[in-house]
Amino acid sequence: MSRTTATNATRWGDRDQRRIDILLAGEELLRDGGYAALRMRDVADGAGISLGTVYTYFATKEDLFIGIFAENVVRLTGKLRRQIETASDFAEVFIATATQYREQYQVFGRQFDALGLVQESGGLQPAVEQRLRAATADLVATLGRGLIDQGYEGDVGLAMTLLWSTVTGLANHYTTARQEFLTVPWEDAVAFAAESLGRSLDVN
Repeated sequence: MSRTTATNATRWGDRDQRRIDILLAGEELLRDGGYAALRMRDVADGAGISLGTVYTYFATKEDLFIGIFAENVVRLTGKLRRQIETASDFAEVFIATATQYREQYQVFGRQFDALGLVQESGGLQPAVEQRLRAATADLVATLGRGLIDQGYEGDVGLAMTLLWSTVTGLANHYTTARQEFLTVPWEDAVAFAAESLGRSLDVN
């Protein structure tokens, strides 16, 4: 497994950039080998810092995982916001959302329910948990605004519950062993879901 080691370009004392170096090194390990590959010593090597320095930012492996997850949610929301702003109809919004989420689910979804992890005994570092909650809230709000922009006039909370359950369900089915039993290609399944949901929400 090849990894890109962070250079010494990050200046000593630049805490924000050090945090980014750690998150990027951890994400590369996750993408290459899944949660089992997210070892703190390897993260330190990838970020070009000591193991002790990693622990000053993230107290546990779970904290680091959630930190990486939260940053990906932020990036996902940014991409979706741009796509939603230019979408011509609800189907385009839904398909963009489901497709982007599926890509993230391949790395994160099969390992942990991130919000469920927050509820476990002991919890997470407050700053890490706060970052996750803020990122998730922004994603949900962005999608809710997109739904309203497409003409939905009902209860946004109820609609988002239905839409999010569908998006996560599709991602789960098409990134796990379940896909072996599916005869419908991803593109057809997500288009059908978009059409059906749009009709039920009266936004087609």
